[in-house]
Amino acid sequence: MKTILIINGENYWKEYFSGYEVVQKKVQTSEFLVKDSSLYVVDADGVCRPDVIFWRLGAVNPEAKHRNILELIDYSGVPCVNSASTLLVGYDRLSMLNKMKKLGLPVIDFNTATSTRQLKNLAIEFPFVIKVGNHHGGYGKSLVTNDAQWEELKDLLFIHQDYVTIEKFIDYRYDIRYLAVHDKVWAMKRRGKYWKANSLTQEYQMTEPEKEWIEKVKMLQSEIKADIVAIDVLETDNGEKIILEYNDIPGLSGFPEDAKLELANIVKKKIKEPLKNNNHVFFNPG
Repeated sequence: MKTILIINGENYWKEYFSGYEVVQKKVQTSEFLVKDSSLYVVDADGVCRPDVIFWRLGAVNPEAKHRNILELIDYSGVPCVNSASTLLVGYDRLSMLNKMKKLGLPVIDFNTATSTRQLKNLAIEFPFVIKVGNHHGGYGKSLVTNDAQWEELKDLLFIHQDYVTIEKFIDYRYDIRYLAVHDKVWAMKRRGKYWKANSLTQEYQMTEPEKEWIEKVKMLQSEIKADIVAIDVLETDNGEKIILEYNDIPGLSGFPEDAKLELANIVKKKIKEPLKNNNHVFFNPG
């Protein structure tokens, strides 16, 4: 029986893979290793040698270990959804924004520096949003509206040893997530509780995706070779639309059941692909 390894992710995914051995492990408590060109994943529950990996580690601050794991998956040749090479491109927020900018997509402009010690050189007209590091889910972000708040925040952030970006605050009506899974695209309008887009969502509704934005998300999907990808678009009161970010491990809450079925089918199809390396030997963790 073929083995599907789900990394983190929602518990309901096991229901979509009847007929397969489904193992779910957390990257935080697992170790990955390659022995004789075969990939193994070890945790307190035992050893797994996956035939395919379904990577659902989202909304966390990536660590160096995560990148190492993705490199090992890529080296081993075990299929992964999204592929390890695709996930590595989107691993860091700067590389993600850089990729979209090079494609000519309307990505949000920002000032940036490799250290918070350069904050004094990055300020722009109030209000603006400051983001420290590579955090997700609304963390590591603050809205700055005046000089007093800015001075306090500079003192607080000085201790962080990470890169920092500053963006113009966009007072948006709502954000729209365009979700592409294989050759299908869905769109959802959302409104958060506070100023942060895609955080503490209070309202959402499915909407007909616009042709222009279908083309944009498909262009990105093709460029990064993604099985699944989403772009988050802010729309202002005057109708301006700008991309805040893309997400190659997007949540599917609120989207039609077809999106989950399509993604599950991609995972199952990957199992039928031959491994790049076929020298499997049994591993005993000892």
